[in-house]
Amino acid sequence: MTGEKNLEALLAAMQPVQRDGEYVYVLWPDGKPLVPDVAAAVREAEGLTVVLPRAVADREGLSYSFVGAWITLQVHSALEAVGLTAAVSKALAGAMISCNVLAGFHHDHLLVPVADAPRALETLAGLSARSSQAPRPQVLVRTEAPGDRESILALTAEAFAISPATGLPADGEPLEVKVLAGLFEAAEYLPDLSVVAVQDNAVVGHVISTRGWVGDHGLLGLGPLGVTPRLQRHGIGSLLMRETIKRANAAGESGIALLGSPEYYSRFGFVPAASLGVLPPDPSWGDYFQLLPLALWPGGVHGTFRYAEPFALI
Repeated sequence: MTGEKNLEALLAAMQPVQRDGEYVYVLWPDGKPLVPDVAAAVREAEGLTVVLPRAVADREGLSYSFVGAWITLQVHSALEAVGLTAAVSKALAGAMISCNVLAGFHHDHLLVPVADAPRALETLAGLSARSSQAPRPQVLVRTEAPGDRESILALTAEAFAISPATGLPADGEPLEVKVLAGLFEAAEYLPDLSVVAVQDNAVVGHVISTRGWVGDHGLLGLGPLGVTPRLQRHGIGSLLMRETIKRANAAGESGIALLGSPEYYSRFGFVPAASLGVLPPDPSWGDYFQLLPLALWPGGVHGTFRYAEPFALI
């Protein structure tokens, strides 16, 4: 998963949280086996520095001077992001709070004096609030262009790196990428219903709807819908859904079918497709197979939904 690089986005979403307990820095004795409680370690020319709970250091008879509170910035920051450490350090310095920074793969972590932890959390929350009020780069939606294809497929691979069905990492390239590549070349592809979201000239979201059927009656089959992970839960998926519904109504389509979370898609008016007489290709999908009847929904449509051929890969 790609971490966030935009400084304002990082600051606005950093959500500082304090870990339980007190933490200390110690110089680990040469030849002494490491204990499992070590929270961080740095190898220096002078020896191995470890950060561990104060109670563990006391138990092991290790000396220390600094006793800190551990604060995690709960935003997935890219390791190459510029300015986060400087902004946080500046804010804490302005409050006269010392700070030691540890960068992990997913998050940045701060160790501040225990007595200053409440003020540090308050200072960081204030910094985050000010950043969240700053103007954010605008997200635009438009029809997919041929030059977008590489970016769309890369975005889809990122968005589905964790399977939404199992919650586990995908084994190799996500199936959604193969399905999408097939849909781009399929007879059922509808150019005006392949929609991208663009921010700072980069494609950050995509949704596609292709021709599907119930018997001889044409409907739309929506999906995949993908948003770059660092911008998920920022409203981009909703923006793409609303644009798709608007375009489908304007094109005279009668309904949109999809497989997804009822809790999420019900906000757009989707209902269990079976309640309208449209059955899922796989009966096990149950209420996760949903349908949005559009303005020209005729009623009386009954049968099993048939997706475009590339969906057979799933």
